[in-house]
Order: sequence, then structure tokens, then C-alpha cells
Amino acid sequence: MPIVDHNGNRLYYEDSGGAGPAIVFSHGAFLDHTIWELVVERLAPAHRCITWDARGHGMSEANGPFTYWDLAADVMAILDDAGIESAVLVGMSQGGWLTQRAALATPDRVRGIVLTATSLPPLSAEEQTGYRQLAGAWVAMGPVGDVANTLLGFQFLPTTYDGSRFIGKWQSRPPARWAEVWETIFNRDDIVDRFGDIKCPGLVVHGTGDQIFSLASAEEMGSMLPAGQGTVVIEGGPHCAALTHPDELSSAVAGFVAGL
Repeated sequence: MPIVDHNGNRLYYEDSGGAGPAIVFSHGAFLDHTIWELVVERLAPAHRCITWDARGHGMSEANGPFTYWDLAADVMAILDDAGIESAVLVGMSQGGWLTQRAALATPDRVRGIVLTATSLPPLSAEEQTGYRQLAGAWVAMGPVGDVANTLLGFQFLPTTYDGSRFIGKWQSRPPARWAEVWETIFNRDDIVDRFGDIKCPGLVVHGTGDQIFSLASAEEMGSMLPAGQGTVVIEGGPHCAALTHPDELSSAVAGFVAGL
């Protein structure tokens, strides 16, 4: 179980050890590296798959405030520890936000990016208000009842996938420990004007059932990538399609990597 000490935080990651091209998978907020388990099963050993827990998630620490630029730097620290010069970065939701920033900050180490179930613009005022209400209830009372079910719905509806195992993971941390994760979401900086500076090949993958970001917004984001290769649509796919539609997502990633 590799652990990287980076900027005062211990970060957990897993390495499939495959001999093929390296791919780093970054999960969405409130999830962890295990969302990629079915995808890694399909892509390893033909690809070297790295999954990790972002700060404040799973088995990784968050010993203070952090940004998505910090998480992008964490990925590079993991690559260093694994002895990997460059990789394709696959990011879901917040994983997509850090992947965008990694491509901007360290372009020589990013062969390509796959952005799935993610977005580009910061949250709107209306979105901020709604999510802050949810965050306030989470930090005050913990991820229980309607609070937990609402977040599960965001991740897995409209499918019938049972993601209840994540509730236990959320409850294993004191509610206040999640405050930094929420604040990072609310304080995400605006990089819309810099997005066109991402020069590596990119692919967007998005489910039609995503409860957080629309397919139209995903397709618009993909069209803004100078070296973009379009959008792969997963019919009926929820926000966390890695667990519900692993075949479709794995096929999209493998095809993208093969084309580089």
C-alpha cells in the first residue's frame, strides 16, 4: 500500500504495475479510489493503472486547506514516487478539475486528459447556495438521513446502483473533517480563460443521466479543448459511471490512449 508524503499530507495510492501506458485515475468529491476498481480490472495489465485517494478522502490526509492546484501537484508527487515520467490523466468530477489544472501546470508530464462527469465554469450563485445548505447540514449533523441520501442520489441516480457502502466511509470521519473538502469545492478558481492553453489531446466522457452536470455543458467544454477529440456519451450513465457503466468508460479510455 504505497503512501506518499507530500506537503504535510500522507497520500494513499495503488499501482496495478502493468507494463503498458500509464494512466492516473482521480475520483470525484466524497468518493475514493475504489470507484475505479471495475475500470482497472478491464484495463490492466495492458495499461499501468494508478488510482489514489485525494486529500481528505479514503486513506489520504488533509492537514489544512487545499486547492485543486494542490491536488494536481499531489498527482505529480505520486508519479514521482511510482517512477513514471508522464501519464494520461483521467478525472471524474473534482478529479476533472484537478486534471485540468495538472495539464496547465505540468504539460510536459501529461500525455492526454480524459474528463468525465465534470465541468469547467465555477459554481453559479444558485448552485453555491444549494450546496452550502447541504454542506452546512453535513458538517453540523453528519452524513446521515436525507443528507447522505441526497449525495448518493447525485452520484448514482437514475440507476439502481447501491452505493450505500460510501455512507459508512463518510461516517467514519468526524463531520467537521469534511469541511475542507466542501470549502475547496466552493472556492474553486475560474480557469475558463486559460482552458484553451491545454495543448495535450483531450476526451470528454459524459453520462446522459448525470444529476450534477448536463451533457450540453460537457460537450461545450470538450469543444473548447484545442486538441479535443470530442465527447463520448454514455446512455443512462449517472455522475459516477465508473461503477455503473465500466465497460463503456473503459472502452472510451482505452481507445483514447491507443490513439495517442
